[in-house]
Amino acid sequence: MNSRQIEVFHAVYSSKSVSAAARILNVSQPSVSKILKHTEDRLGFSLFQLVRGRLVATEEAHILFGKADELNTRIGLFQQTARNLKSSTEGIIRIGVLPSLALSVVPEAIARFGAVAPRVGFDISTIHHDTFRTALTARDCDFVIGHHLLRDPGITPVPLGTGRLGALFRRDLIPGAHDRIDRDMLRDHDVISLAPSVAIAGLAAPLLADRPSRRRVITVRTVYVAGALAREGAGVAIIDEFTARGLATPDLCFLPLDPVVTFDLNALHMAELPLSRLTRSFLDLVRQILVPAAGSPGATPA
Repeated sequence: MNSRQIEVFHAVYSSKSVSAAARILNVSQPSVSKILKHTEDRLGFSLFQLVRGRLVATEEAHILFGKADELNTRIGLFQQTARNLKSSTEGIIRIGVLPSLALSVVPEAIARFGAVAPRVGFDISTIHHDTFRTALTARDCDFVIGHHLLRDPGITPVPLGTGRLGALFRRDLIPGAHDRIDRDMLRDHDVISLAPSVAIAGLAAPLLADRPSRRRVITVRTVYVAGALAREGAGVAIIDEFTARGLATPDLCFLPLDPVVTFDLNALHMAELPLSRLTRSFLDLVRQILVPAAGSPGATPA
C-alpha cells in the first residue's frame, strides 16, 4: 500500500462510508472506490464488505487499521512540523496558559508581538496544570505556559523565568507594610489561601502553619477568586505576582513574602513537535516581560 492508499483506507475505515471518506479527502466518491478496489486487488483480500447496505470492515482491516492510524498520525505530525518551520513572520500560535498568566503576561506579550509580526494570529486557551498533559498530547496547543513541570520524556520544557509568591491586600488593611510580608504580619489577619489542586499552593504552607485559632483561613481553588476576596477586604490573599498584576486597582497592594518564595515558569511542548522560529520569537518576548517583573522589589500596586 502506498501513502495515498493508506490515506483512503484510513478515511473509509474511520468514517465507515465511502461517500463520507470522499468528503473528508475532498475528492469524488468514484475516485475513493477505485483506489479502495485497487488496494484490495494488490493486497489479495477484502478490506470491507457490504452488509445490509452498510460498509463493514473485515477482520484484516481491523488488524491493518492500527498501523495505518499510527502512520496517519506521524504524517500529520510531519506536516505540522513543516508548517511550523516555514515562517517566522506569519501563522497562528496556539497557546495554553494558566489563568494567572492569562490576564497579564500573555496579553502584554501578544500586544507587543503584534508590533513586529502583525500577520501572526493567536489561539489562546486557559487551562489548569492538571490538564497540561492532555492539552499537549491531544495537540490542542503548540505549547503551554505554567509553573508545573511535567516529568515526561515526551514533553520538553523551555525555561522562561521565575515568579514570586506574595500577599495581595487592601492598602488600609496593613498600613505599616512596605517591602515584604512575613509570618508574624500574617498572624494578625485572615488569610485567603490556594487549595492543594493549585500548583503553587504548597509553597506558602510553612508561612501559614500554627496560625491563631481566632484567625480564619479561606481556601479557594482559583487565583482570581482569591484576588476578588482580597479586593473586598476579606483577608490577605497569598497568590503569585502575575495574578496580582492582572488585578490592578489603586486600592490593592502586592508584596513578596519574607522569606522570598519563588517558582519557575516554563513553556512545555511535545518533544516530537519542535517549536517553530515564530513561536521561539514569541517566547523570547515572554521571557523579556517576565524578567523585570521578578526583579522589582518593594510594595507595588497589584
